[in-house]
Amino acid sequence: ATSLREVAERVLVERYSPVYVVINADGELMHSSAGTGKYLELAAGAPDHNVFSMARRGLRMDLRAALHKAVSTGQVAVQNKISIGTNGGRQTISLAVQPLPPDGSPDPLYMLVFRDVGGIKPEAEDDPVHTTDDVESANVSQLEKELRETRERLQITTEELESSNEELKSSNEELSSINEELQSSNEELETSKEELQSINEELQTVNAELNIRVDELSRANNDMANLLESTQIATVFLDRELCIKNFTPTARELFRLVESDVGRPLAHVRPRFPADGLQTDMEQVLHRLGTIERQIDGVDNGKRYMMRVLPYRTVDNVIAGVVVTFVDVTKIAQAEERIGTLSHDLRNRVESLETLLDVVPVGIIIAEQANGTIRANRRAMELAGMPATDGKLPALSLMSNGAAVETEDQPLQKAMRTGKPIRAYEARIVRADGGSIDVAISANPLFDESGKVRGAISTLVDISDHKEAERSKERLVHELQHRVKNILATITALTSRMLRSSSSVTDFSTSFQERLHAMARTHEVLSSNNWGDADLEQLLRAMFSPFGSGERQTLVIRGRPFHLDAAAAATLGMVFFELASNAAKYGALSVDTGRVEVSWDVVKPGTLSISWKETGG
Repeated sequence: ATSLREVAERVLVERYSPVYVVINADGELMHSSAGTGKYLELAAGAPDHNVFSMARRGLRMDLRAALHKAVSTGQVAVQNKISIGTNGGRQTISLAVQPLPPDGSPDPLYMLVFRDVGGIKPEAEDDPVHTTDDVESANVSQLEKELRETRERLQITTEELESSNEELKSSNEELSSINEELQSSNEELETSKEELQSINEELQTVNAELNIRVDELSRANNDMANLLESTQIATVFLDRELCIKNFTPTARELFRLVESDVGRPLAHVRPRFPADGLQTDMEQVLHRLGTIERQIDGVDNGKRYMMRVLPYRTVDNVIAGVVVTFVDVTKIAQAEERIGTLSHDLRNRVESLETLLDVVPVGIIIAEQANGTIRANRRAMELAGMPATDGKLPALSLMSNGAAVETEDQPLQKAMRTGKPIRAYEARIVRADGGSIDVAISANPLFDESGKVRGAISTLVDISDHKEAERSKERLVHELQHRVKNILATITALTSRMLRSSSSVTDFSTSFQERLHAMARTHEVLSSNNWGDADLEQLLRAMFSPFGSGERQTLVIRGRPFHLDAAAAATLGMVFFELASNAAKYGALSVDTGRVEVSWDVVKPGTLSISWKETGG
């Protein structure tokens, strides 16, 4: 529909715009507006469309001068105050010659625009009465003006004549050249005749080839038809007005199409799926030249389709419409839903596994060969002395037999490099906080479906307690060896001394057994304290236990808690036994009313003062 703006502009141009004509550089009329009769009129005789022949009286010279100026300068040429005869009077006009921009024409074009200046004055209009001198002066001025205009026009005519002479000379030369070219063309025509005969033969060959191509095109069309049928992709081809141009057999089911629907707008067809946004999608594709994809559900058949709307492009890459395709993705959608369910289940299992890995008391490290990442559970990060933030662990710092273990020789990297498991590799981890811890490391390679190593998994078990127990065992064995040597030396010395002091074998045997028992009680006190030290009061009571002093309350012990090392305890134990034995045989413990008081005090660091006091014996 024509807009209000277009109507207004057309009325403005037709009724209020100036009169104009379009000519070429030679003045030949190419186009004109209405109302040109005031300025141009057909000359008598044969029709002549040259504006110089059609110009009214008084206009021709100014018209020629303005056109010459516009042609030579390429700029707008304006002639003002031109007086022309029209309708029995004189009309003053202005003339503008406007060069037009190129429009594909072989010659440049120019627009002549005529504008009236004032109204028409009658030819016989009486002038006011003037004196003779005034009349003569006016005539002289008019004659001078006409003389100047005549000179200007003569100059323009002279220049045009000179230009025409030069053009004639050039035309003469061109005609001579054309004559020579015609002679050459005649010879070329003879040659062309022979070439035409050859071309005729080639055309016959091309015709045969075209017949072959037609057969190939027919086969291609058949192949395309079978392809569209075999793919079962519903396709509808639309023109730029979104009217149906063609469709595949599968599209009949989705749109209820028949052959008579060709040429109808697709929006007039009711499809078997929700198509609220289809029209908008097609218009958007035509506007943006993109592709729109989305899934839709069929209403009747319960299927799901992938709809694609894309531009229809010709072989010359011209957009000639829209193509709408529908691919049945029901099975794919069901598979995606199944994959989503399995993925959710897998995520839950992975989360459960990660939780399990974080609570097991064994460090677990997993390395991926593809990206070089090393991940560890919480226990492994604790063993390495690192915060358990994102689970990413750099290479461990290991020591074995007092020497650092290179990264490529560590169990995890070695298993990944060789593809062989590493069992119970004992080493010491140098922690990030500066400490160290003993661990037993096992590593196994991980393989992909093709049997290639894709990574490795390693376990770290804290064996610090085990190592400490081994070290304690070694210390204990060493201590036992040392103590056995001391005991044997003590027994040897005791045997020698008692052999000298005993009067009989029975006396020797009794005394020897008593002292061996005393030594045994001393070692019991030491072993109860892990062979570290012995409590002085506990040692005293152990030495007095064979003599029953605890039951009669004949032993009084005073002193702050004091601990003796193993060597001092062994020596003082024998001393206390000898004193208690003498008290039981000859001193305070030999009678029921006797009592032994033992007290001690630390006189100075490293010096212990012990007091032994017997009463009542």
